Amino acid sequence: MSRPAEMVTATGIRTRVAVVAAIATVALLSIVGAIGYVAAVAATRQSQEDLLNERLDSLESKLAEGETPLTAQLELDTSVRVIRAGQGLPAPASGVLQVVRESDAEDIDYLVGTASTVQLDRTFGTIRRGLWVSIGLTGLLVGFIAWLVVDKALAPVRLLTSEAEAVEADSSKELIQVGAAGDELSHLATTFNRMLTKLRAADVDRRRFVSDASHELRTPLMVLTADAEYAAANGGEIDTLATSVLEQSARLTSLVDDLLTLASFDEQQHWVSEPITIVDVLATAQVEEQRAIVDDDDRQRRIPNVSRAVGNIFSNAERFSATAVNIHVACNGGLVTFTFDDDGPGVPVAERDEIFKRFYRADESRTRPRGGAGLGLAIARAEVHRAGGSITVSESPMGGARFIVTVSEEQAPHDPNSKTGMDGTTPRSN
Repeated sequence: MSRPAEMVTATGIRTRVAVVAAIATVALLSIVGAIGYVAAVAATRQSQEDLLNERLDSLESKLAEGETPLTAQLELDTSVRVIRAGQGLPAPASGVLQVVRESDAEDIDYLVGTASTVQLDRTFGTIRRGLWVSIGLTGLLVGFIAWLVVDKALAPVRLLTSEAEAVEADSSKELIQVGAAGDELSHLATTFNRMLTKLRAADVDRRRFVSDASHELRTPLMVLTADAEYAAANGGEIDTLATSVLEQSARLTSLVDDLLTLASFDEQQHWVSEPITIVDVLATAQVEEQRAIVDDDDRQRRIPNVSRAVGNIFSNAERFSATAVNIHVACNGGLVTFTFDDDGPGVPVAERDEIFKRFYRADESRTRPRGGAGLGLAIARAEVHRAGGSITVSESPMGGARFIVTVSEEQAPHDPNSKTGMDGTTPRSN
């Protein structure tokens, strides 16, 4: 993100939070203030009515005792009076609170109490205007405080962004410094560093992959070119040249196929086919029936199609073994395990994870006297992981390497009429 864009974004966040805080404060105070204002007005008017009712009670008592006052001035702007028969009830005037009570006294129809509300209305008007002004100023103050708080809270984010931009501009720069607070921002920085580490590792792998792939593709092309140049200069035999062309073309084809397979795994386009039986996996992997030890009860168990992984590991074991390769298939607890043991040189502990990387060479040499481009085990691990299984390597009791492939047994019932590829019948199509 560019610096102007970052400033606009930060300013926008601060402004939005400040506006929301101000509006929320004004709305809350307006509701509370309106409720309080209405309650105060109602309480004051009720107090006036209670006062007038008390005075009317006193007037009614005097009338009962035989006194006949027509009007009583109680206090400023407050009075009570009697309305004799035939005089009619007066209409309430504006700005006056009037309480009317019917009377049982002779020749008197009503007792009327009045109180002026002009001053009270003026007072409440002043209070109402002051309340709205106070609410508005409070909303502005809260919005300003929210703006400052958000600005201070975003300061570490701006620092984090600046450091991220510095790392982006200079790939050799160290990772973002993580604070010791252990808060959300520290977690964000840690997550960013983890992502950055993975991206850098992926970039290193990509560069190495391009370099290794270029070399593997160039080698057979150089052989073809050299043979063709020799034949052209010295009149070499066509059969010899044709044999070289076929060998190197096969090598190129195999390498391109492996690269396409890995690319399909990377893009998650490679799908696991319909589960097949264990004997079908071994047959597809071109493992002779007598080479693998499989219990008769387990031969028809169905598992994900990991035949290419099994074939690649078997080929690798044969390539590096001295005299023998043993294969044992076991089923236990819903898991199927393929164990490959050989009596070759084995795999050092430090390289047991590295050998599954693409184009990995233990001796860092570009020559491969035993054949292979270094993609077989990478494809094997990718296929097994795609099937939800695991693949490990350790030391074999035979003195060489032991590869173990573990996958889950499929629970779908097996059709007893299905054909297999290792019992002499026609292999089942997938």
